Amino acid sequence: MELITTHVGADFDAFATMLAAQRLHPGAELFFPGSREESLRRALEAGITTFRELRRKEIDPASIRRLILCDIRQRHRIGVVADWLAAHPAIEVWAYDHHPPSPDDLAVSGGLVDPEAGATATLMLEELEARGLAITGGEATVFLLGIYEDTGSLTYATTRPRDLRAAARLLDLGADLAAVRQFTQRSLDAPHLDVLHRMVQALEIVRIRGHRVGIVTLEIGSYLEELAPLVSRCLDLHALPLLVALFCEGERISLIARGDLPGLDLGTVAAEMGGGGHRTAAAASLRGLTLLEARERLLGVLARRLPPLGTAADLMTRRFCAIDAGSTVLAAKEALLRNRVNAAPVIAAGRVVGAITRQQLDVAVQHGFAERPVGVAMSSEVRWVVPEASLEEVAEALVQGGPAGRFVLVGDPETGPPAGLISRLAVLSRLHARLLDEGAEIDRRIGAERQRQRQIGRLLAERATAGVRRRLEVVRAVAAREGAAVFAVGGFVRDLLLERPNEDLDLVVEGDGLGFARALASALGGRVREHEAFLTAVVVDPEGFAIDVATARSEFYRAPAALPEVQSSVLRQDLYRRDFTINSLAIRLGPEGTPELLDFFGGQRDLTEGRLRVLHSLSFIDDPTRVLRAVRLEQRLGFRLAAESIRLVEVALREGVFDRLSGSRLRDELEQLAEPLARLPRGVERLAELKLLEVLVPGLSASRELGDHLRRVVAVGAWYRISGLAADGWTDSRLALPALVRPLTPAAAAAFATRLGLTGQRYERLRALHARLEAARELLGSPAGELPVHRLAEGLAQLTTEELLLLMAELDPVRAEPVRLYLERWRELHPRLRGRDLVAAGWPPGPALGEALAEVRRARLDGRIEEEEELAYAVAWLRDRAPDLPTLAGRDEG
Repeated sequence: MELITTHVGADFDAFATMLAAQRLHPGAELFFPGSREESLRRALEAGITTFRELRRKEIDPASIRRLILCDIRQRHRIGVVADWLAAHPAIEVWAYDHHPPSPDDLAVSGGLVDPEAGATATLMLEELEARGLAITGGEATVFLLGIYEDTGSLTYATTRPRDLRAAARLLDLGADLAAVRQFTQRSLDAPHLDVLHRMVQALEIVRIRGHRVGIVTLEIGSYLEELAPLVSRCLDLHALPLLVALFCEGERISLIARGDLPGLDLGTVAAEMGGGGHRTAAAASLRGLTLLEARERLLGVLARRLPPLGTAADLMTRRFCAIDAGSTVLAAKEALLRNRVNAAPVIAAGRVVGAITRQQLDVAVQHGFAERPVGVAMSSEVRWVVPEASLEEVAEALVQGGPAGRFVLVGDPETGPPAGLISRLAVLSRLHARLLDEGAEIDRRIGAERQRQRQIGRLLAERATAGVRRRLEVVRAVAAREGAAVFAVGGFVRDLLLERPNEDLDLVVEGDGLGFARALASALGGRVREHEAFLTAVVVDPEGFAIDVATARSEFYRAPAALPEVQSSVLRQDLYRRDFTINSLAIRLGPEGTPELLDFFGGQRDLTEGRLRVLHSLSFIDDPTRVLRAVRLEQRLGFRLAAESIRLVEVALREGVFDRLSGSRLRDELEQLAEPLARLPRGVERLAELKLLEVLVPGLSASRELGDHLRRVVAVGAWYRISGLAADGWTDSRLALPALVRPLTPAAAAAFATRLGLTGQRYERLRALHARLEAARELLGSPAGELPVHRLAEGLAQLTTEELLLLMAELDPVRAEPVRLYLERWRELHPRLRGRDLVAAGWPPGPALGEALAEVRRARLDGRIEEEEELAYAVAWLRDRAPDLPTLAGRDEG
C-alpha cells in the first residue's frame, strides 16, 4: 500500500499537496493523522472538492510499502504515523515539502523538497504541469487557497515570483477567487475576538540586541483553533517586525511566531523550541514548562539567534561565577553546578590566575584530589580582549584559549579584575547558523532593555509614606556615594502598585550588600545587625525603623523541601528565586538616575489580572511552603493561583514533597493561615480544593461541619479581641493548630502533634486536647446551681486561653456562659489579702496560710464574702481548720 499523509492540524497547503500527490501516485490512499484547521473543515463541509480518505481502523500499518509525506518532514508532527514508522522501519518514506530542514526531519528517499517556494502547492502545480497532469477547478481552488494561506495572500517575505505565477495559472485552471476570499478573509467570532483583545493587552514590546520584538504570553485555558491569524493581526496592528505568542492551553503551550527580521530565521527559533517553520512563520508545542519558563527559554533563543551588536562590551556578562584559588576541587565543582556553568576563571588576591572546567574537576575527583586546592586541576592560560574588540577578535581569542577555551575575559589583566566574561556559547551562537545544544546566558543589558517602564517616581511620591520617602532619599544618596546598584524589592513594590500600605522596606544590593548596610546605618545614625552566612543585614535607625538589606543572591536546593543555600548573584537571579511573579518586582534606586521599575517576569500584568504565578516549574518542589503562602496571598489580596501553578501543585503532591517538610516549617505556615483569624476558614477550604488539607493534616477533611466549626472559632476569637480581654502578645495564630486538631480523633491528634515536631508541654496539650476539652464539657454539663462557682473556675483554670475559646465555640450560649464569665471576671478575681497580712495578724508563715488564701478566693468567687471581709474570713478559717497552729506572741489575731 502507498499511503499519503500530512501533519496534525492540516491546512489548505497540506491538503492541496495531498491531492497533487495522489495524481502523482495513482492508487495511493489519503489519510489525515489528526485534526484539520477549522477553515479547511468549513471548506470541505461546503463541498469545495471531492476526495476519498481512509480511517484509522481501515489501515494495517504492516501493509504500508511507501509513505508519502505532504507539507511536512518532521517526525513529531505526524501523530500516529510516527509510531507506524518506528514499528515498521522497512517502510519507504517520500516527501513533498517546502519547509527548510529541521533536526527532527525524517530521512526521505524520494519526492520533492524545495524551501525556495512560499507554499508546497506551488511546487506540486509545477510538477503536475511538467508531467502533463491536469487538475479540476475545485482542486485548483484548493491549491490557490494553499498558496494564499502560506504566503499571507502573496504578501509574506517568503513569497517568490513562482508563487505569483502559480496563482495566476490556477486562475486560468478555474480556481474560484470568491471561495478563496470566503475561506481566508473571515471575521472573528466571539472567542477569537476575546483572545485578540487579551493579546493586545498582554503584549510586551521588548528590545533584544536592539530589535523591537513583541512577546505575548496568555492563558486561554483550553485548546482553541485558528490562533495563527490572531498573531498576524496583532503583528500588523502594532507594526512590529516580529511577534511571538505563547498560548497556555492546559498542560500544553503553543508557540506561534510571525514576522520578518533580517538575519533571523523563525524556523530555526521554533526548531530550538521543539517545532519548526519558515523564516517568517513558525510554530512549536511545548509541554512540561510554565508560561514564564517558556518565555525565558524563548528570550534565550532569540538572544542567540538575533544578529549581534558586535563588540565584546555588548556580548559580555558583567556578573559571573569565579572560583577562589583557595577552594578545594570538590567545592569548585559544587560552585559550577550551583551556577549552572561548565567553566569559570580562578581568582587569587583579586587577580585571575587561571581557568577551570567541570571536566577537569571530574577528572581530579576521579584521581582522589577532591580535597586538594583547585590549582591542581586548573589551566593557567586565560585569554583577554578589550571591550572594543570585534566579534571576530573575540572568536579568535576564544579559539586560542587552550583547553579551558570556554570563555574570554574582557578588560586588562594588568590593571585589575575583568569587566566581564564572554562565554563560548554567546560567541558561537552569533557566528554559526547551527543549533546549539546548550543555551547562552541572557546578559544583563537584555533584561534591562525589555523592562516595562513606569513613572515609579510619581508613585513613590504619591503613595509611599513620608517616613519611607525620607529614608529612601538617604538610601539613594548612599548608593550614589558608594557607586552601588541598589533596588527596593518584594512586597513593598507590590503593595505600592496595589496602593496598599506597606512600610516593610527590603533592599537588594548587587555586590557588597553588607558593606552597603554599614554605610547606610552610618548615614541614618542607626545600627546594623549582620547575618554573614545569609549575606543579609538589618539596619535600624534611631526611630526604630528597620530596613532589610540583602546582597543579590541565588539559591541552591540540595534536596526537595530543604532549606536553600545562598550565594552572591545579580538582581535578576535574586528575583528569579522568589516565590511569585508579583513579588519579583523591583525599583532601581541607585547609583544614579531616577527611580525605575524593573519587571523581568511579568509581575505587573499578574498584579493587574489578580493572578499568583510561580517563576519556574520546580518552585513548589524546591519549597512546598510556597503553596501555603499562595493560599494566604489569595485571601489577603483577593488574587487567584494561576492554572499552570495549580498544575505544579499537583506535580508536587505526586512527588510527595510535602511529606518532607520539617515539622517546624509546617507549624509556622499553618499558624500564619490564622493571621488574621477571619481568613482561616477560607484558607482551610482552599487547601482542601488543592487536595492538600489531608496531606498536611492527616485525618482532617473538608466538610460543612469543619467549616461551621472554624467559623464559630473565628466569631469567638473576634469577641475575645473586641472585648479587650486579649493580653499583650496575643496573636490569632495561637488558635490555628488547636482549631485544626479539635475535629481529629485522639490518635490522629497525637500523630499530628508528633509530625509538627512539638515537644514538652505544647506537645502534651495538643495531643490531649480532645480529652481536656471533653473533661471541661463534662464539668459544664452539671445541672445549673449544682456546682459552686469556685469549682467551675478551678476546673476552667486548667485550660489554656486557646482551649477556653475553642470550648466557647462549640457550646451553646447557655452552656458557654461560665466560660465567658471566667474569661471576663473569674480569671482575674484575686483577693487583696496577702500572706504578709496574715503574718502581721500573728499567724506564722507556712502552707496553712496559702490554703487560707485559696479558701478566701473560693469564698469571693462564690459570693459568700466581700473584699473587706477577707482577713476575718481567713482568720476564722485558720482557727477552725488549724486549731493547733500557734500564733506569734504579742500579735493581734483579730
